[in-house]
Amino acid sequence: MMQGFYGSSKLLSLYFIIALLLVCSAYAELRTFELNISRGSLNPDCYERGYTGLLVNGQFPAPPIRVTKNDHVHVIIHNDVDSNHSTTIHYHGILQIGTPEADGVPGLTQVAIQPGETYHQRFQVIDQTGTYYYHAHLGLSDDTVSGPFIVYESEDAWPSKDNKKKLKDGPYEYDDERTLFLSEWWHQTEQERMDYIMGTNYRGMVGADSYLINGKAVYSRESGCEYPTIDVEPQKVYRVRVIGGLTLAVVGVSFARHNLTIIEVDGQLVKPHSVSYLEVAPGQRFSVLLTTDQPAADQSYFIDTKPYYIRETESNGRAILRYNTKLPATTASVDEHPKFPPPTPQWHFADLAPFNPPSIDLEKEADRTIVIKPMEKVMADNTTAWLLNDRLYYPSDGTNKAHPPLLAKFIGNDGKDFVSKQQQRLEADSFDPDIGAYTLQFNETVDIVIHTTAIANGVCIGHPWHTHGHYHYVLAHGAGEYVHEQDKDLRTYQTAIARDTSFVYPVQPGPPPRTAGNTLCGWSKIRIYTSNPGVWPLHCHITSHMVQGMMTVLVAAPDKLSLL
Repeated sequence: MMQGFYGSSKLLSLYFIIALLLVCSAYAELRTFELNISRGSLNPDCYERGYTGLLVNGQFPAPPIRVTKNDHVHVIIHNDVDSNHSTTIHYHGILQIGTPEADGVPGLTQVAIQPGETYHQRFQVIDQTGTYYYHAHLGLSDDTVSGPFIVYESEDAWPSKDNKKKLKDGPYEYDDERTLFLSEWWHQTEQERMDYIMGTNYRGMVGADSYLINGKAVYSRESGCEYPTIDVEPQKVYRVRVIGGLTLAVVGVSFARHNLTIIEVDGQLVKPHSVSYLEVAPGQRFSVLLTTDQPAADQSYFIDTKPYYIRETESNGRAILRYNTKLPATTASVDEHPKFPPPTPQWHFADLAPFNPPSIDLEKEADRTIVIKPMEKVMADNTTAWLLNDRLYYPSDGTNKAHPPLLAKFIGNDGKDFVSKQQQRLEADSFDPDIGAYTLQFNETVDIVIHTTAIANGVCIGHPWHTHGHYHYVLAHGAGEYVHEQDKDLRTYQTAIARDTSFVYPVQPGPPPRTAGNTLCGWSKIRIYTSNPGVWPLHCHITSHMVQGMMTVLVAAPDKLSLL
């Protein structure tokens, strides 16, 4: 094993985690936030009729949460009695070191918050900075219960109201920052969509009616809606935080006449990498540097989007980058739209390099390799589900208070027998069908191979996979089925970066005619290091796929959970 944080002694490593908690606490503030989940009217694209949906503090997107590295966070969640919907809140990308109970996953880390209830989440943002977000983790309500979560390196890194100081993060300097929050909007209620996805009439995913930027879109020009605007000053450098609060499509983002320099992915600083457009999957985040270097101060420019890896659809997701706030928000003064290339598997990800060296050994042989093969299946009742390795796992709604969440079974003296069983499981197969989870030792190097498969119509589709509680590194990808003896040492990512969400790209085998349904058509291998004890989901971040079963659980270091 590696030294330092990932030391050779498992017990010393755990003591180091505890010591880290104490040291970080000495340089931290307590920040308290109240989130009121209530039902309200929504019509973000000015469609002919609006809908009621769940809002956070009456807002969509939800209000941003901003903290400084190592701060203690106390979130008080009030679920309005009239919301008519249970909920939980997950802080996407926050590792929850030492506080797995605050991860916000119903049935795994907590009982869902019922209408009329108040719930307290307490955690510390330990040694993390960058761009994250928070969202509901029950049903499809993350369509609207979703907002930015920003972590600054220090108090001096916060933007100031007078905007007179240079901001800095690592080696990067900029004048100010903006947030671009991407999401999708359907002209059906959440319940109507859920009935379709989980019902007998399901015939495949239906793309969004509108693609939203900062909660707005223009469905038709006759609607009277205005494009959302991002106001900037000329001859400045801006950090644009792009958050993929999406739940289905991968979305391309481009700024007319402006190139972008990527400096952050999923909270991790990377070496500068110039691109003409971003490709953002559900759950992914970027920071890019954008220079407002166009010659005139009285112009504005289109920000356009394009859905990728979904049925051929056009996007009405458009915003205005406005150099002068006196210009109207209805159109850009430079009537030029960015052009998007065809989809390119792996995009630029294999070329991105971490600014700091990886904290785990990416060259050593893994202690364990887990292979996951998702398959779409029509069940006996004519509903559709996603099975992983022929196993069906429906995420719990966590509303039954008579059944404690899985994490609680490992905690304290009452959990000793349960932990003992899991340790025995490690001697043979790490997957325990009784709890639907893989049990992993503390400080293991684990490779996880995730396949893509063709759906019933023969099209190979991709999936964005999200690891809770751990960063992961993409090591390699390939076509067809992963063969361990042949592919175990393959590395197609030479400079892997730490991420929490990665898109497993589709690889269509051969020219048309298309392949048969459920053919394995490609794979990606990711690596994690189980340094963070907890009960952690691993799931597709297409929410409808997750509720159909595309999710499993990693129980990391069950014997250490009672110590935290």
